[in-house]
Amino acid sequence: MKWAMNGILTSVFFISFLYCVPSAYGSDTKMDHSTHTGKKIHESVVREFRLAYHLLELPGNDFHHLMVYIIDGQGNYVTEGKVGYLIEGPGGSKQKVMAESMGTAFGGNVNFNKSGNYIIKTKAVFDDVKFLDKFNFEIK
Repeated sequence: MKWAMNGILTSVFFISFLYCVPSAYGSDTKMDHSTHTGKKIHESVVREFRLAYHLLELPGNDFHHLMVYIIDGQGNYVTEGKVGYLIEGPGGSKQKVMAESMGTAFGGNVNFNKSGNYIIKTKAVFDDVKFLDKFNFEIK
């Protein structure tokens, strides 16, 4: 009897999860980037959060500014919390950057001066939420 009840509860949870997740994003999961600054380099979904990464080139500087916009399941920008980047670059170089809250995004200065593949890992912590994201980015 206990196993049957667990199976029923698991099924109910799974079915409700399937119905809740699409509604969190609406029918169209594409993010509107019209108000975002910089060139979009990556977009991902981690749990119910949508993340959009944008890169700003800063003329006259040896670094770029990497921004991440985080939107929750209700369509609201996450504006408070802590966000950090761990970037592994060509030749085994590593950068650790704590991003600052900048209105509707979190941004930090990064160095992408060498051509090659970069692995960008993002850690976000806010309220009672903590998550990681990871993607590859190539500089030609």
